Amino acid sequence: MKKVKWLGVLLGLALLIGGAMWGMSRMYRGMFGNNHYYQRSRAYTTQDGLLNQKMRSARQMRQLTALTHGTRYTGNWSLDQAATTYHYRVGQDNISNFMGADATLQLYTTSKLMTPAKVRAAATFWNRLAGQRIVQVVDTAKRSDEVIHDAQPAKKDTSLGGQTYDRQGMVFYPQNWRSSGLLATEKADWQQAVLIREIGHALGIPSLAGGSRGTNAFDHGKIGAEVMGYWSVGAAAPKANRHGITSTKMDGAALALAALSWKRPQRLADWVFTQHPVVVHVHAGQVSTK
Repeated sequence: MKKVKWLGVLLGLALLIGGAMWGMSRMYRGMFGNNHYYQRSRAYTTQDGLLNQKMRSARQMRQLTALTHGTRYTGNWSLDQAATTYHYRVGQDNISNFMGADATLQLYTTSKLMTPAKVRAAATFWNRLAGQRIVQVVDTAKRSDEVIHDAQPAKKDTSLGGQTYDRQGMVFYPQNWRSSGLLATEKADWQQAVLIREIGHALGIPSLAGGSRGTNAFDHGKIGAEVMGYWSVGAAAPKANRHGITSTKMDGAALALAALSWKRPQRLADWVFTQHPVVVHVHAGQVSTK
């Protein structure tokens, strides 16, 4: 009987402590918006926005920025300065990333829109371009650098959501995704492309949609096939987009530059300097490489 009584007391204490912790966590999230839960790794930029200058030769830097310069509606002209001054900026703004000291972006998802399968496919896309694992899907928020989650958009906010820089992780707004008239595969590829792009931003890659800020294609409504640009589906999209997302040499070059800005800089995507490009294709949740 004494044992039973003690077990009851211990159980009561456990419930009391658990309830208190849940209440405190709820209160904390209410006050601070899930800081430290949704984004455990803070946005990081190098001192003065300078890239590591020891890992790439001047010639290689010129080759990389020649690829990321792009055209009117692809690329980002601000990255040109990386080859001359080693500054990694869009205009005068340093480019942030969420890579920890282990040089691996750890992601956890609670999103019903961006499911674990989609996150794994996006991680595979970037890992294969990199030539090593740089994105990993983990099974708890505590192990993550960022949490991918759904939320209600603010009034009059019609955006799809994406990477945040205020400790809110990667947030998406399911009610803003309008997909009437799209095939199931088109809808899936559209969601997948947006997720790949937002993870690209978390890795430190800016928009590659043309011009000095990488936003020309968005500004002029020019849908293209560059996933870090304005990729979409539908009648106005390139026919190639009906068959999924295909990486470009520009993506590899942009990743190689971004990796020089991490806390633990990496030499990635060396294939961009060869005649044997790595091409990653994602369609209907399936990832292939050639």
